[in-house]
Amino acid sequence: MNKGKIAIDPKAEEKSVKGFLEWEHVETALKLFALGVGLAYATGYLVVLTFLNEYGIHEAGGEVFKLRYIYVGALCLALPVVMACILQGLFSGSHKIPADAPAPTFRHFLGRLFAPAENMPVPLLLMLVNLSFVFYCIIAFGRPGLFAAKQMLVDFLYAPLLATLFLRLIVGKEKLWSRPLIFVRWVLVLVSVAASVLILKDIDFGSMIRERAYNYVALLTLLFFFVYRFTKWPLLGSVAAERNSRLIVRLMVLGPLFVLTVLSFAHVVYNHIPSEKGGGDFSWATDSVICFSDSNRDSLPQGLLQNAVLFPVCTVPVKIIEETGSDIYVARSSDRGSYSEKDAPNPAALWRSGQYYPVVFQINHDVISNVIILNRGKVEIVSQVPTSPQPKTTDESGQVHPQTAPKSAPRKIHHP
Repeated sequence: MNKGKIAIDPKAEEKSVKGFLEWEHVETALKLFALGVGLAYATGYLVVLTFLNEYGIHEAGGEVFKLRYIYVGALCLALPVVMACILQGLFSGSHKIPADAPAPTFRHFLGRLFAPAENMPVPLLLMLVNLSFVFYCIIAFGRPGLFAAKQMLVDFLYAPLLATLFLRLIVGKEKLWSRPLIFVRWVLVLVSVAASVLILKDIDFGSMIRERAYNYVALLTLLFFFVYRFTKWPLLGSVAAERNSRLIVRLMVLGPLFVLTVLSFAHVVYNHIPSEKGGGDFSWATDSVICFSDSNRDSLPQGLLQNAVLFPVCTVPVKIIEETGSDIYVARSSDRGSYSEKDAPNPAALWRSGQYYPVVFQINHDVISNVIILNRGKVEIVSQVPTSPQPKTTDESGQVHPQTAPKSAPRKIHHP
């Protein structure tokens, strides 16, 4: 047998594969999946609840079961989890399990799956980090249609990765670590970064920085640091009680940092995710018009209506902030407070920055007849309120004439 080679018994390998497919391992995978979904749900609930409290909406937090919370939690956790996995592979040493050894247990299989590959080129890892970051930004912060508009540039992210992966086949293993190939890898990294800049240039990262998103980056970096340190160094202690105490101390450090990172995401990052993608940025959200039945005309706030004498009764263009099973929360799209149109041409940008929050109206679903989503269009309500038929009189000659009523002053509608 050659030195450094491991003899693999086919029967032992078949046994290990069967052992991997045993129910207890499947059950472990299901438990891990349930744990991940639960963590995403709790994270999303905390983010949405914190964000809505800034608008003065408290009742919406009573709806505990919403699939939206899982989606928002996934947006909050996706970037840290993906980056942590890649950076763990970047900064960890070579794994201890031989690449051609069978996986007898589910734990060893996961260890080999997430352990860093031997002699993984740093440029390749950097391109993976770059690709993950670009896709996250497109999914989280990009306007609808951005991915399709930038598809050609996205292809330039795949090309350097594929070129790096096929270098071994093209030049052979002997020349893989030569200086010319190392130079080629770093040139491919620059190509990947240049394509990323062109893809993400339409996302307003400047506003994120000005509106304190760097606090989230700082907390996330600190969390990464402690996770790396705690996973790099084993728990020391001669007895189990001492090791458990050290584990509790580590959890007491990581737990508050994680909660602070989530709250920071809710305050300074979530409000930059477009509302079309489930976020809190309404600056580009389409306006809506809500119409009511005529019987509810007198119970509606005048400042929300287009014109109280028109039929049907409809609101001015509004942004839908939140919707529950019983109510809908809206704000006037033109609500900029004391700011002038010159200072704040897009009122929703003020809401996003926290400089001003709009007046929010809570409307019960029972009084709504329909909701019109404008989608950059326009709707006009021009029909007058139907009047009751005028009574008629008959003169001495038998002819019928409508009874005239004394004229009244026109109704004046005051808008705030």
